[in-house]
Order: sequence, then C-alpha cells, then structure tokens
Amino acid sequence: MAEPATDALRPATGEADTTLPEQGAVPAGTFHAFRYPNYRLLWLGNAFTATAQWVQNTTMGWVVYDLTGSGSMLGAVNGMRIIPTLVLSPVAGVVTDRFSRNRVIAVSQVALFTFTFALATGLALHAIDVWHLFLFAFLVAVANTFNMPARQTMVFDVVPRAVIPNAVALSNVAMSVSRTLGPMVGGLLIVWLGPANNFYLQGCAYLAVMVTVLQIPLPPRDLRRQRRSFFRSMADGYAFAARDPQARLLLLMSVISPLFLIPMHNALLPIFAKRVFQSDAAGLGILLAAIGAGGVLGGVLAASLSGVDRRGLVQLAALLVFSLSQALFAAVGAATGNLLASLPLLVLAGVAESVFNTTNQTVLQLVAPDHLRGRMASVLQVGPLLIPVGSLAAGTLADSVGAPLVGMGFSFIAFAIGLVVLVCSPRMRALRLSGLAQR
Repeated sequence: MAEPATDALRPATGEADTTLPEQGAVPAGTFHAFRYPNYRLLWLGNAFTATAQWVQNTTMGWVVYDLTGSGSMLGAVNGMRIIPTLVLSPVAGVVTDRFSRNRVIAVSQVALFTFTFALATGLALHAIDVWHLFLFAFLVAVANTFNMPARQTMVFDVVPRAVIPNAVALSNVAMSVSRTLGPMVGGLLIVWLGPANNFYLQGCAYLAVMVTVLQIPLPPRDLRRQRRSFFRSMADGYAFAARDPQARLLLLMSVISPLFLIPMHNALLPIFAKRVFQSDAAGLGILLAAIGAGGVLGGVLAASLSGVDRRGLVQLAALLVFSLSQALFAAVGAATGNLLASLPLLVLAGVAESVFNTTNQTVLQLVAPDHLRGRMASVLQVGPLLIPVGSLAAGTLADSVGAPLVGMGFSFIAFAIGLVVLVCSPRMRALRLSGLAQR
C-alpha cells in the first residue's frame, strides 16, 4: 500500500520536489498545491490572465459606451462573446485533449496579444468604428474558448491526482481575486493611462503569461485513444456527459447557478443599489465587491476542505447556503433599505458560490476519463451561456414585481431544487472523492 501512496504524491513532471513532505504523507494544508513549482507558474499565469480579462471587460464597456452612447449596443457587443463559445467549445475540447496544453494556451495568448495590440493602436490613432469593437469581442472570445479548457485541465499535468481538489480550489481563489480587483484596476487605468494605453498594457500581460506557460514541462500523454475522427471525438465528450450518471447529475447541478442565482449579480444588483438602497454606482461597486470578497474567502475555504471525501454533500450544502443567503439578502434589503445591514449576507453568498463552483468543477474533472478531460472542460463552458437567459428573465420580471421579489423567488427555486436533490438522489449524497480515484 505504501507504493501507490508514494506515486500519488510524486510531481506530475517526474522531477524531484524537495519542498514536498516525506513520501507517503497525505496531502494536507490549505496551500498544499503551491509546493509544486510548476503549479505555482500555472497559478500565476491564471491570475494574470484573469485579471487582464476583467480589466479588458471594464475598458471595453467604457469604450463602447463612450463611442456609441447606447446601452443596447453595449449589451450587443458583450453578447458577441457568446457565439464562439457556443460553436467552438466542442472543437476546443478535442484540441485540448489532442495537443500539448501549454502550447494551446501559448497560441491563444499570442492571439489575445495580437488582437489587443491591434485595438489599442486603432484607439490611439482614433480609427475605431463600432464594427471593430464587435470584431474584437468575437476574436477575443474565440481565443478564450480554446484558452480556458486547456488551463482547467493542465492542472492534471502539474500536480498529482490526490492534490487536484486543493489545486482547483486555489485556482478559483485567483479567479475570485481577479474578479474583485480587475474592474477596479481597469477603471483606474482608464483614468491614468487612457483606453489605448490600457489595452497596450493588457497585451503585454498576455505576452508575459505566454512566456511563463511555455516554461512548464508537461509529461507525455498516451494519444492512442485519440485516433478517432475529429468530429467523432467532438461528440465523445457530450456522449460521455449524457451517458455517465454521475457526470449527467453534476452537469445538471452546474446549470442551477447560471439560471437562478448569478442573475442576482448581473441583472438585479444595479436595481437594488439604485431603488432599494437609494445609492449610486459606488453602492453597486460595494455590492459587487462583497460578492468578490466572499468568493476569495470561499476559495480559501474550499482549499482547506480539499481532504473532505463527501463531495456530494459539500456541494449540496454550498448550494443551499448560496441560495438561502441570497434570498435573505433580498428580504433584508427590502425590509430595511439598509445596504450595510444586507452586505454580510451577500458576502456569505459569495463564499458559498465559490465552494459550490469549485466542488462541482473538481468532481466533474475527476469523473471524466483522462482522454476526455479537455472535452469535459469544454462542456462546462456551455453552462455560463445560460447566464444571459436567467438575467433577461430576472430583469424583465423585476420591471413588473420589483427586484426583491424576483431575487427571493429565483433564490427559493434554487433552494428547492437543492432540497429535492438532497432528499431524492442517493447518488449525489453518496458521491465521494475516494470513489473517483480509479476513473
């Protein structure tokens, strides 16, 4: 029994890692994955890329509205990002499984650098029209559609399987920090540097990440199972997700948040800030920062729970807390009109959201066989495409019955679904990390 434990803790690159605890020890500690040098490089790259993307989103919003003065045009440009993800996700999954993941990331980073520098130059020369912004949003979405599955699955190449839950949780901490700081940094850079120089700086960040990721050596992969035709390979990921009971259940769980809970953040919080709390953009910023801060805390909590075996129960508990805290936020806000009194509930929602998403992503990746892992990551990209659907429904209903009632209603729907799964799904209740060890 000692020998498998030793293998489980050996770095994925096969190199000796003198920072590891003695052989045979069980992975422990909130920041255990940082003991692997290649994971540290990957984590830094993820953090810089995510921050650059949030800065870019903020700057793009400013440029589009400044150029057009149209909220609908701003929404249309943002909506352009959905098309490549919807169409190209299956292709990106196959590419991630068939080619070296650090090279897939590097190529997409070079593409992001090129597109960003081109837009920056157009802005500097005052030669940008609206169609340029649509094209830029489309091309950036294409690059990110290939970038994200490769990043999510590359963690399996740089840490042992036993450390995956901790590594995924710490990666989500980086995402939460970037979501909290990125828009603020973007706004400051617009003031200090102007939009054009802001995009130049983002381009340099993308190029630096490309250099970093190419420094990570990856172990060879067995590609004998990848000899099927490209189109049949694309279908394999979706076929596995539909056929495997655990994958099917987890994917259904993953759509609850985009449909019923995240619309609170996207569509309803601006209404809460203005009409419920009688505040302005600063109030909205505080509400969004509370979710982001909760996300950071939740990521650290998820990392500290990486040794917990009962992942089905963890995910269900997180969903119930997530939905209930958002419902209470809406109720307390409507009853008191006091932003500060409602804020802790939003922080708690951010904590639970991070634990829920981290657990779902971790288990789905572990459920997938090695040769389908990239395709499973590409299937996960489809879930966020439901956010505009939920946001549209929430915003439309809020015009009729008010944001607090919609927020409570949507949150209670998610809570009810969680209770039904808890009571009626023994498969979800029994889901354990140890049961996935040999997949």
